[in-house]
Amino acid sequence: MLQLKMLLVAVSFATLLFSSVYAQEVPADPTDISPLLIGEKIPESMVKDPDGNARSLLEEIGKKPTVLIFYRGGWCPYCNKHLAELQAVEQDILDMGYQILAVSPDAPEQLKTTVDKNELTYRLFSDSDLKVTKEFGLAFQAPDRYKKMLFNASAEQNPGELPVPAVFVLNQEGTILFEYINPNYDSRMSGKMLTAVLGSLED
Repeated sequence: MLQLKMLLVAVSFATLLFSSVYAQEVPADPTDISPLLIGEKIPESMVKDPDGNARSLLEEIGKKPTVLIFYRGGWCPYCNKHLAELQAVEQDILDMGYQILAVSPDAPEQLKTTVDKNELTYRLFSDSDLKVTKEFGLAFQAPDRYKKMLFNASAEQNPGELPVPAVFVLNQEGTILFEYINPNYDSRMSGKMLTAVLGSLED
């Protein structure tokens, strides 16, 4: 429990280092993002489901407390590994009263491929123009070598940006209870640590 409390303090401190104000421009360096903070409420945001239907993120979160994931895309091996690890603990997360939702810049049709590849039973959503990612303060300018691939994967909607991978725990009002945001895209929050955090929030 002490280690978990230390993690929560470290994550909160790291987030404060990132920001307390929103960046006016999308930064070039992922360490310069300005994410939403614990205690803030997420904005009214629209995403698309795998069939291309527009969905209100707040309405989806209003159905159940939520673990909200932002990931780079189905092309990213680190993201696929993380999505699969979340799938392995999904039942534990459901048993604690939460749902998992995941958002990426991939076009809706690309989401279906990711679901099938990783045998996911939780829902994925598209933010192909990164509007939602920017509203959460997670967007940064992608390296040039990625831009053509990102443009194609987003059905020509991505302006050349990426999200910093992130995990948010939200209540049904959309208030952030916990977050884990790491600019090092190969470092992800483990399923075991996530379930420990959710358990601590219930105490």
